[in-house]
Formats: sequence, C-alpha cells, structure tokens
Amino acid sequence: MYPKELMTNVYWGFYGGKYESLTKFVQAVNEYHRKLGKEWNPDETVLACTKITVQYSFWDEEEEEEMEEDFNLIADSYSGFSAGDLLYKIHNQVVEKLEDDDHHFFEGLTLWEGENYNDPNVPLYFLNQGS
Repeated sequence: MYPKELMTNVYWGFYGGKYESLTKFVQAVNEYHRKLGKEWNPDETVLACTKITVQYSFWDEEEEEEMEEDFNLIADSYSGFSAGDLLYKIHNQVVEKLEDDDHHFFEGLTLWEGENYNDPNVPLYFLNQGS
C-alpha cells in the first residue's frame, strides 16, 4: 500500500535553522546535492497520500537521554507529497532539536508496519538519521 522506504537516495543535513519558503529550501538542497555530485528530483511525488506521521529521535540535554517524538504533516497537493515538499516540512519540524545532535543527517524514511496509534489510516514513517 505505502512504500517501505522513501527517499533513501536524498542527501541532507538538519541544521541551519528553519527555511521561510519551499523555494529557498529546494535551492539549498539542490546546492548540497551539486557539491556531492548527486542529483535529486524535488518535484517527484514520493508518497501518494495527503497525510503522514513522522517519528524521530533526538538527545534531550535536560533529561540526559534519547527521546522520541512524532508529528503529522499534510501535503500541499491532493496527489500527495513531492520529495521537496516532504523534506522541507520534515526539516522545519525537526531542525531545532537535531541541528546540534550527532544524528542530524537525513537517510530516508522507513514505514512502520504495525498499527499507527495516532490514526490507523495515516502511514507512520521513521526518520532514518545518520551522523
């Protein structure tokens, strides 16, 4: 029904603060890919649904432990999420907690194949984070 893995060939680091527009964000990711000698297609529809839950982990300095958080995203298009739109929305959700974290590099998304406790009709994806 939903892809098990998403955007595993997209390279990005969650740092530099939030972006004020999708256009500026896509320009930054394009430049990042150019420096690596890689390409990506920000307009490619990567998920044909209009709502997704994303879960990620981060180090909480106050609690001195790794924490997990999840959030919902809504696509701007009725056809689903483009690669650019999805990565932009994820970036702006997680950057403040991940930019100083060791695991702040995007390594794709993996579908949780169990039941989504938030909404069984919305796919839950784990954010794969690298260092």
